Amino acid sequence: MRMLKVFIAYDVNDKIISAKQHQSNSQQSYFCLSCDSPLIWRNNALNEPWFSHDLSGAPIEQLRGCTYYDPEVKSNERLAKLRNMAQALPPVVATRQWHCSWCGQTHTGVKHCPQCHTDIYCQPIQSEV
Repeated sequence: MRMLKVFIAYDVNDKIISAKQHQSNSQQSYFCLSCDSPLIWRNNALNEPWFSHDLSGAPIEQLRGCTYYDPEVKSNERLAKLRNMAQALPPVVATRQWHCSWCGQTHTGVKHCPQCHTDIYCQPIQSEV
């Protein structure tokens, strides 16, 4: 699971703090503003601190709902879900016969009634397959 870097958080006293304000010798607990999950303070050699989500300290569904959940991963998950939904749809059956409730004529082809010159009164006739 990929999460983006977090640069602001809140502590146990609900005080908002930036990663740069954190004291490196502090054992303070921090939480995500979006999903309330525990965060871990990180620092690299360039002294650019950030917070990262403690992936073992929060349920996966809670992390997936977070605004810091990687949008690329989120997009791929949505695309996979959409593909599964599309495969479960019934096949499309093209309507070829129409009945005009205005003039009572039955016609084939396009929905537009050749007698009335309108299509709002045309209802599809279901062919038995």
